Amino acid sequence: MFSNRSHTYRKNDSLKLQPVSPSESHPLESEYKYLPLITRVSQEQLDPKWQECKIDGKNLLPRSSSAITILNNHLYLYGGYQYAIGIMKDFYKLNLSAPTYSWQKIKCEYEPGPRCRHSICSYQEDIYIFGGQIADSISTNEIFIHDVKQQQWKKLKVNKTYPQPLDNHCATLYEDQWIIFGGFYNGDQCKHSNDLFSYKFRENKWLKLNKQKGMEPAPRDGSSMTSHNKSVYIFGGKNGDLRYNDLWQFNMLSQEWIFIAINKLKNIPMSRSGHSLISYQNNLIVFGGIHDVTWELDDLHCFNLDLKEWRTINSDSSRRQEQELLSPTKTNRNPPKKRKPKRLPILLRPLSLRKSPCPSPKKLHSFSQSQHSSYSTNNQNNYASSDLSQCQSNLNNQNNVTVQTSLNNVQERKRWEEFKKKTAMLKLFEVENREIMNFQDDCNVAEKLKTSIILIGNPKQDLKLKKGILTEFGQQIISKFLQPLTGGQNTINGKKPCARDGHAVAVFNDFMILFGGDRHTMSFNDLYLLNLNQF
Repeated sequence: MFSNRSHTYRKNDSLKLQPVSPSESHPLESEYKYLPLITRVSQEQLDPKWQECKIDGKNLLPRSSSAITILNNHLYLYGGYQYAIGIMKDFYKLNLSAPTYSWQKIKCEYEPGPRCRHSICSYQEDIYIFGGQIADSISTNEIFIHDVKQQQWKKLKVNKTYPQPLDNHCATLYEDQWIIFGGFYNGDQCKHSNDLFSYKFRENKWLKLNKQKGMEPAPRDGSSMTSHNKSVYIFGGKNGDLRYNDLWQFNMLSQEWIFIAINKLKNIPMSRSGHSLISYQNNLIVFGGIHDVTWELDDLHCFNLDLKEWRTINSDSSRRQEQELLSPTKTNRNPPKKRKPKRLPILLRPLSLRKSPCPSPKKLHSFSQSQHSSYSTNNQNNYASSDLSQCQSNLNNQNNVTVQTSLNNVQERKRWEEFKKKTAMLKLFEVENREIMNFQDDCNVAEKLKTSIILIGNPKQDLKLKKGILTEFGQQIISKFLQPLTGGQNTINGKKPCARDGHAVAVFNDFMILFGGDRHTMSFNDLYLLNLNQF
């Protein structure tokens, strides 16, 4: 954890907080600088449109790329993927009208098996599952039907009208048809798709809709789809590293694609994939997704079909700290002067920098005869050789002494630096004798450990002010562990989901239900409700 404390704040780290009663804690709140920070952070976390569902009993394993649908006030979930486990095959339901939310596992003798990046829907009294990934780089085009009353799965017979094995496509219900778009063809084709298919439940037959040549979306997977009136809409998706933020409409009556031109370009959502798209009244609502590698989003956008305009409900806050960093500015100040290198003592200098008591042998040989013409060649050589041997013997003796002395000095310096570090660390834990009584407790637990437990585990501010030393680490923990206001028995009002992609959504009355997803390689198993009436 990196610290941004200023120098003045470090001086105040030793401030001791005296015990106060709960009645006295309220007037003292304004005296501590960290309390306004807590209020601001908790207010930022509150969003009245969102509610987190509290799960009673054992929760599901975290996962992404699962699929959910709603039938008779029950939420059904099948499959998903987790990095540490792989592709899952469990089947659950949750009663949305119950006073408490609890997942119930549905056990059947025959099951579709592991599946992720698939689609699921409910039609009449049955639940349908199509396509998806069943193993590493292996997809399927099978359709399974689940009889809710008898709790049995049945595999439908695949005929020639079925599309090729497909995964990571998007799907929606339109009247008595199941519409799917895009995805990735595995098997022989192994390419992205921009095909639009319609499945008729009663006939068990697929029909390709976009047979006419003309303007149409580019091949993609990871897009999202919804239906409204006599049309279906798709938004975003990706093809390799290329992601889109275009909006398309397919008119079910005229059987043609229409690219929706935007009137105002300033509020268009960023390009993304793995997001969600739903329709409510005359609006299209987009949440989350991934914009780039390791950049998942938590923004919320609304598109008005009458005005043809995007409106940003909540901006992306997943990289708020990076956006708030000040950009470098130009100044008229002169650049700082370079410091002169410090001259080390002779004994601590490298041998190459020490002055030798005799001239260097190389310098003797480098002299030219014209500069020393008064000497003969033989005399010069004899002088150089005799004097050089004497200097070398003196230098060797002195080097042995100086090297030993310098090593001793370096070791002594290291010991002194280690001693200073230990002294500085011990000073952090020093407490005056007259103050020990204020912090003394009958329990044998260390006071530092107890203070940490109070800061982390107790959400009440007045108890956090009773004992211990307030540190920046404590500030961040307090802000992190403050929970929003608790609503009813089964929800937490105001708590919104973090940035993610690969989540599953469904519409129930005036709420959008959101489950799971992942951020980087960390999956989620949380469940949220978005009140669509509060837009």
